[in-house]
Amino acid sequence: MDRFKTMDSFVRVATAGSFSAAAKQLGMSRALVSLHVTDLERRLGVRLLNRTTRCLTLTEAGASYLEFCQRMLAEMNEQESSIAQIQKEPRGSLKVTAPKSFGTLYLSDAVVSFSAQYPNIQVSLILEDYSFRAYDFVDNGLDVAVRLGDLPDSSLIARKIATLQWVVCASPKYLEQHGEPKTPADLGKHPCLAHVNLDPNDRAWRLHDSDNLISVKISGTFSSNSALVLRKAAMAGLGIGYLPLYCIEDDLKTGALRKLLPNYSPPQRPIYVVYPPTARVPERVRTFVDFLAHWFGKTSSEKSKPNPEKKNVKRGRREGQRTVRPALGRI
Repeated sequence: MDRFKTMDSFVRVATAGSFSAAAKQLGMSRALVSLHVTDLERRLGVRLLNRTTRCLTLTEAGASYLEFCQRMLAEMNEQESSIAQIQKEPRGSLKVTAPKSFGTLYLSDAVVSFSAQYPNIQVSLILEDYSFRAYDFVDNGLDVAVRLGDLPDSSLIARKIATLQWVVCASPKYLEQHGEPKTPADLGKHPCLAHVNLDPNDRAWRLHDSDNLISVKISGTFSSNSALVLRKAAMAGLGIGYLPLYCIEDDLKTGALRKLLPNYSPPQRPIYVVYPPTARVPERVRTFVDFLAHWFGKTSSEKSKPNPEKKNVKRGRREGQRTVRPALGRI
């Protein structure tokens, strides 16, 4: 029989003065409360209560044990409340991974702001360009991964929080020397700056007009796995770039880079926050994911950047949240 239940029954009987009153408080039968106290006395080998037809009184051992039980039950309730509070309050360590260029130029401001707002969370932002794998959560002690691009299904949970805009661009210097492509097919005649990762479509750029999605094979003499490096190559006139807007927005405003093919647009790319499934998501993870969704929504309205997914609070789920296997998504 559960020791703490029998201790609780004994305390209720001793303080209420009867088995019937204690049973009413506990929401159980009088017989079960009596069984709890009898089992406790048998285990201790002493009588705790003097029972008469008129009243119950504590024995000397019972009075001493009552104080002990009250203290133990109070400490247990306090510890349980403390543990439950840890789950509710955003605190503890939070290890986040993201692609280098995206993390440096776009995500870092959000994470720094989050850390300032939640000082009880110890945040570690790890920026790495590698193929993310589901077991990295365990092997590398990760809590959250921010990934770019479509994600195939798996046991992990992913929430789409925004989309990234992409731009085909080149420097004025390059355009003076090589001319400007007028259609997507013209890209095949120009040196293009390829992003190197494990995506098989790296050497095929996609663009769409109002009706069609067009895939164009590209070639060139310079490639990198970093959008920051590819931006520098485009600025230097090495070729035509296919870059995320967050990386070159200021360059477009100053004229250091020019947007090409204005009648065609690269498909937007989703931003996902990925984390492992658990019976109860830690509050620090939930708070971080909600913060990022709000942050990207705010920057979207203020700077015409990504649009976040709207929340759907039904059963604690959110629109855009699904079970996935992380894709490669590195920029």
